[in-house]
Amino acid sequence: MRNWYAEILCDQQMRRVLFILGVLSVFACSSELDERKTFEAYAGPIMEVDTVTILYSDSAVVRVKIIAPKQFEFENGDREFPHHIFIEFYEPDGSMSSTLEANSAYYTKETNLYKANGDVEVIGYLEPQKMNSEELYWDPNKEEIYTDTFVRIQTDDQISTGTGMVAKQDFSTYRILNPSGTIYLEEDEQADTLKRNSQPSAQNSPTEAKKTTENKVPTQDKNQVVPAKKIVNSVNE
Repeated sequence: MRNWYAEILCDQQMRRVLFILGVLSVFACSSELDERKTFEAYAGPIMEVDTVTILYSDSAVVRVKIIAPKQFEFENGDREFPHHIFIEFYEPDGSMSSTLEANSAYYTKETNLYKANGDVEVIGYLEPQKMNSEELYWDPNKEEIYTDTFVRIQTDDQISTGTGMVAKQDFSTYRILNPSGTIYLEEDEQADTLKRNSQPSAQNSPTEAKKTTENKVPTQDKNQVVPAKKIVNSVNE
């Protein structure tokens, strides 16, 4: 009788041990599955849009227009423009003040910043001038554009180069942080540039057509090569 009772106790203890081991095994498998799910979490875009137009307005007046052939939107609100981006900046009276064009761009929602990359070009119309760089940030809150990379800025009478720049988004004023030199242009070339800039663009491609607005704002020839009259190097060169 005692042996039979002892066998029952041993059997119950064994079952308890097996039950505990089974529970631990289930928890271990569940934890492993959770880790695998976390590791394999999708981090790509949740939405893809073709031919997107984004408008920023103030008091029912459009102040900024963003045009891109494709946009990716992510779960955290970030947006990517992988192929091309064209931005138009407007004055309160509706006239265009400047444009920004780049090969691609990325918008970070947390900081509310746009980062343009690859063959970046800014053209100002309030003060006729053009800037070229490979990287540029646009801050909608401060209405500023800036970069830490090399810049080339051309006006009617000179070409300035340097590293780093801060400017208003309408590109009416700018400051090169580390200037490297200035090239002053010939007077006849200045006149030729002014004449060329007074003519609206006649390009008919979808990308170039975005640059021709109703008020026929002139654009500059980005491939223009102008001979120099005088070169002045800064002390930082």
